[in-house]
Amino acid sequence: MPIDMMGDEWRDFDSAPRDGTEIQARIPGHGSDNVIAWQADAFMDSDEQYCGGWAFTRDQEPPDSWTDGICWEVNGDGEKSVQPEAWKPLKARVSASTIGEG
Repeated sequence: MPIDMMGDEWRDFDSAPRDGTEIQARIPGHGSDNVIAWQADAFMDSDEQYCGGWAFTRDQEPPDSWTDGICWEVNGDGEKSVQPEAWKPLKARVSASTIGEG
């Protein structure tokens, strides 16, 4: 089912899209208004291998455990990043320029 047809319910994070689509994420201890997206092969891990990760896509403060705003398996302090637990599609924004279009 396309993301825009899924409604506003929270979904298990394992089902989150990994295609670069921005989503709203609930992160334990960090609330539920986080906007993140999967960034494939955009980062290098400690072994200097390209890897993907969940990253904030808006000007928001990430959890302290997300080194450089990225959710790592193991962050820069050698600790596991706090993992998102649920997601839902972002609501479409209505702007003055789209009102009256048809």
